[in-house]
Amino acid sequence: MKIYVSELRKTKGRTEQFSGNIPSLSIELQGIEVNFRDIDVSGNATNTGNGIYIKGKVKAMADCTCSLCLAPFSLEVQFLFEETYYRQGEQGVQSSGGIVRTYQGDEIDLSDVIREGLILTLPMKPLCRPDCKGLCPVCGCDLNYQHCSCLPQALDPRLAVLKDFFKETNKN
Repeated sequence: MKIYVSELRKTKGRTEQFSGNIPSLSIELQGIEVNFRDIDVSGNATNTGNGIYIKGKVKAMADCTCSLCLAPFSLEVQFLFEETYYRQGEQGVQSSGGIVRTYQGDEIDLSDVIREGLILTLPMKPLCRPDCKGLCPVCGCDLNYQHCSCLPQALDPRLAVLKDFFKETNKN
């Protein structure tokens, strides 16, 4: 999404509102493609004299896969952002150890900020619902909808020596 700032750049202190919609966006994360849809972007852009200060909000729907039961589901994500963009090639643009956002001509491209924010708002382990029971590790049935008669898994033989460890330490 791009913001056109030709009029905004003419007057220091001037503020303009912007809004837009991105129908869909696919982002690959660790080999898994996540689709975002109905991405709404809105905010204000202000000429600070040194650059263009942008404060905005992004709201979208993410198509996820549950990390426990592997069921597809949709998740609403939203985030706020604040960035200052500096015209490329102008004097006085200093990096203070962070990322310096620049633009060319009369348009600012917010695509990178939107992509970064969408990635950061996704949960590390997306769940279709808070009480998801996941899949049975033996037969693979979805425990949210079925009850299986599988026996609990046996203790991992590599950990068998630790089974009685706490019993012995409690005696002393």
